[in-house]
Amino acid sequence: MKQTIKFLILTGAIGCTTAPPSHNTAAQIQSAASLENAIVFHAETLPAESTGAPDSLRLPAAVERALRQSTEVQIALAEVRRAQAAAHQSRLLPNPILDIAFRFPEGGGRTVIETGLTADLTQLLQRPRRISAADARLRATSAKAVATVLDVMHATQKIYFDAVGLRREGAILKEQNNRIGELLKVAEVRLAAGEGTQLDVTTLKAEQATGAIDLREATLKLTQANLALAHRLGQPRGRTDWKLTTPLYIQVVLRGEPDSIAHGLRVRPEIQADRWQLAALEDQTALARLAWMEKNAAGLAAERDSDWSLGPSVVLPLPLFDWGQARRAEARAQAIAARHRLTQTTRQVVREIRQAHNAVASLMTTARRARTELLPLHEERVRLARVVYEAGQSDVTVLRLAELDLLKTQLKVVRLEHRTTRAIIALDRATGGSGGMPNDQ
Repeated sequence: MKQTIKFLILTGAIGCTTAPPSHNTAAQIQSAASLENAIVFHAETLPAESTGAPDSLRLPAAVERALRQSTEVQIALAEVRRAQAAAHQSRLLPNPILDIAFRFPEGGGRTVIETGLTADLTQLLQRPRRISAADARLRATSAKAVATVLDVMHATQKIYFDAVGLRREGAILKEQNNRIGELLKVAEVRLAAGEGTQLDVTTLKAEQATGAIDLREATLKLTQANLALAHRLGQPRGRTDWKLTTPLYIQVVLRGEPDSIAHGLRVRPEIQADRWQLAALEDQTALARLAWMEKNAAGLAAERDSDWSLGPSVVLPLPLFDWGQARRAEARAQAIAARHRLTQTTRQVVREIRQAHNAVASLMTTARRARTELLPLHEERVRLARVVYEAGQSDVTVLRLAELDLLKTQLKVVRLEHRTTRAIIALDRATGGSGGMPNDQ
């Protein structure tokens, strides 16, 4: 029996060694999102309606609030907890199996007792690889959690600036409609006086109707953006009239395309997740080599007839039909698929970076030229038209037309700046957070 006790002590010691490596996903998320405090994992569900947001809302505050109220982030953190539990489980040996059999002699006499204590030998041999695979899955899950955080940040930034841009567009469209209304009144007066034509009146009425439709569409888009932002902030039934104080991003320090690609390939969490997933599957491929040995057992067997007898016991499957060939083929196929998936993700990251980089470079130049060349020309045209009108050399129509064209140019500039902002955000997401965002971020 002393050998049995030693076997139990050895098994317990092996089964309780080493804990999963410390892997601080919360710190990684905090760094990726540039937060002062880490996001807390909530074991209880988040409230369907959180407390209201302040009257004035800057983008960094909106992003942080969206992250802390995000169910997607909480789900990702829960997946990390699950992976941590799996990593801990991989370090535990299966419980030993105790078999006891009582045999009663037919002619009477002392009961024969047979007992055995066994453990799965394959589990012991595979333990290092199982631990390595579980740790790789933990790191892959952690990287996916960081990717989820970046997705939530990106979506919140887009919605926030959609609301900012659409508010500016709406104000310009209202002013544009007012100018068209003033021109229509002048045209109707001139028509009544016999100095104008019905064509002028009809043309302006058509423009007025078009402007009203454009304004209604912009108002609807703004309403949708405000509701989407409220949802991101965790208050889907709450207010939507915040004062959004972060202006559109119209300029950013743009690093070279090769540097942006190198940075993205180095830090994108999707690539890191695929790499760790591949490492886990490679461990699974190695584990499949011992698949034929599953359901074996090694331990001690004891029997009492007249006296106790004790000795080692081994149970091994005979690989006559299944020697693990199918399991090995499946594991190799999964690893091959993971390699292709890593290549696919890498190519996609490069494509996203190049597209976003090209868009930012082009849109920043176009928006700057519209802002510094086209807009001043229309402002000068309005100034000259006002001078001519005040000198009595033309009627108010010339001035109103110049003002209307200026408003159309301002609308074009706002839309270009909005597109530039979205391109800058897309580039930052594509590079995994390049650090090139404006200071307010």
